[in-house]
Amino acid sequence: MTFETTTHNFGAYLTGVRGLSEKTASSYLSDLKSFGVWCNIQGIDPFNCTHRILRMYLAGLTEAKYARTTLARKIACLRAFYLYAEENKLVDNNPTLLLSSPKLPSHLPKALQESELQKLLDAPDVSTAKGQRDSAILELLYASGMRVAELCALTLVDIEFNQGYAVVTGKGNKQRIVPIHPLALKKLQAWISDGRKQFEKVPQKWVFLSSRGNQLSTDATRRIVNEVCKQAGLGPHVTPHTLRHSFATDMLNGGADLRTVQELLGHSTLSTTQIYTHVSNKRLKEIYKQTHPRG
Repeated sequence: MTFETTTHNFGAYLTGVRGLSEKTASSYLSDLKSFGVWCNIQGIDPFNCTHRILRMYLAGLTEAKYARTTLARKIACLRAFYLYAEENKLVDNNPTLLLSSPKLPSHLPKALQESELQKLLDAPDVSTAKGQRDSAILELLYASGMRVAELCALTLVDIEFNQGYAVVTGKGNKQRIVPIHPLALKKLQAWISDGRKQFEKVPQKWVFLSSRGNQLSTDATRRIVNEVCKQAGLGPHVTPHTLRHSFATDMLNGGADLRTVQELLGHSTLSTTQIYTHVSNKRLKEIYKQTHPRG
């Protein structure tokens, strides 16, 4: 079997068996094709790679000043590929077993203060269709903590207004139930019953539409958040991810346990939630005073 054919089959394996998102699978395939090109230039058979050859490949990427996050992804791609190749008896040995990933810094996005959040949520002009949409987007992002891609993928049947929740499809096509605050539901109802009808050219299943009547993209949603931030007099640091982080931080500060927040955010491991969310120093001091024997 050729490397090109294996690469194609590997793509189906990533989404079908490993359950990776289309975006992640696409990045892996791009990384694998780049590795294949390098092997071809070096006169190396990818199916006969050794640990030493992979180290040489990665050393070249390091010298080319690739970011550590990119290197980590490329290593993850190689691990997944050679595991797949080993399982399908395409290689005798897995050369990635001793590979180590670069240590990545943990950057915590900034959570919005209550006053900043209120300015942002109050900024859209809800007397217009665009304002109704933008207001619903902001309220939903903060009320649910969902990812921007999850928000854009919402369909009308995913929203249960009577029950007050949404069925969200996350990474790896995993679904979860996310409660929605009544304020966000009210904004959603206003958008769907009024403003959305002005945007919809032909029947669409998506909750959020562009001005042309198509499914709203993640890039367009980021631009909307950035635009509303300017209207509210906030800096460029606010993104949809900031609202997700604000949701998680405020949930923890309000007394929610870490596992509940993990479930709401759709994290597969608790460690991801621990890195992603931080409890304010004020909240830590309050908990310390309440629980320590000496107060």
